Amino acid sequence: MLKAATPFSRTELPETGETMSRLTVKNAVVSAYRWRRLSNSLLRPLHRRRCPPSSPLYPIIRRFDQIRCINERKLHAKSTIETMHIETKPEEKNYSHIMWWKEMVERSKKPSSINLVKRLTYSNLLGVNSELRNGSLKEGTLIWEMLKFKSRFPREVLLCRVGEFYEAVGFDACILVEYAGLNPCGGLRSDSIPKAGCPVMNLRQTLDGLTSNGFSVCIVEEVQGPTQARSRKSRFISGHAHPGNPYVFGLVGDDHDLDFPEPMPVVGLSRSAKGYCIISVLETTKTYSTEDGLTEEALVTKLRTTLSHHLFLHTSLKYNSAG
Repeated sequence: MLKAATPFSRTELPETGETMSRLTVKNAVVSAYRWRRLSNSLLRPLHRRRCPPSSPLYPIIRRFDQIRCINERKLHAKSTIETMHIETKPEEKNYSHIMWWKEMVERSKKPSSINLVKRLTYSNLLGVNSELRNGSLKEGTLIWEMLKFKSRFPREVLLCRVGEFYEAVGFDACILVEYAGLNPCGGLRSDSIPKAGCPVMNLRQTLDGLTSNGFSVCIVEEVQGPTQARSRKSRFISGHAHPGNPYVFGLVGDDHDLDFPEPMPVVGLSRSAKGYCIISVLETTKTYSTEDGLTEEALVTKLRTTLSHHLFLHTSLKYNSAG
């Protein structure tokens, strides 16, 4: 005779399945927690774990430490490279001047000056790479002193008196080699900064070569006389040479026949309802002239037949140029 199933026997199977499901989930959670603790213990630095060398886990822990150290070195090297890249960016206030010098030196055609250009950096007004030989920019060095003078006249070639020579570095050295017919100091060594110079007796010839190619020159002299031991000589700006005024006081000999070239003006252009306007300023004579109501053809003719030291364009020409 069959016995009817009781309510308890009907609900026993579902309860057993639910109980097994709960146990499975609980075991999984506990196992995950234990594995997480194990992985954390393996990845911690060695000095935070008290694992004796005799432990079976010691080789594994040591291997993890080596991998961690290698990764930290890679991250440090990457951050160092990024920092160096930031430091080699040109200064914002001198950016336009540095880009102007970059354009000037990239016109070089002589092989010796082209080799010098390859050693330049475009992060300072001198173009000197501080990582090369004799390129230190630390306070008190000659390069640091030259950089101070260069910041006062950023678009002039700087010739600095050092003993019986006038020296130039960086951008200025490339210009001397290209346009003044000088040779690089130290030959073509690739581990030193670009440097060139001329003897004191040849300064006038060097100035003629630079000014005839449109460059202005700033001349820095050093105070002559005895100095104290281990003290640097004082220096000062003694004069400037420009394309319109290439001669500096005290540099012309008695047997030299002066031949001053035609002064080269600074030119500015603008446009109004009357036409084009051109203004010429002569820095040496401190005079200026103005011509107004010019047509475009007349303006182009004047610009092609007249040399100018600098050319400035007014904002009125920004959106009204016909090319």
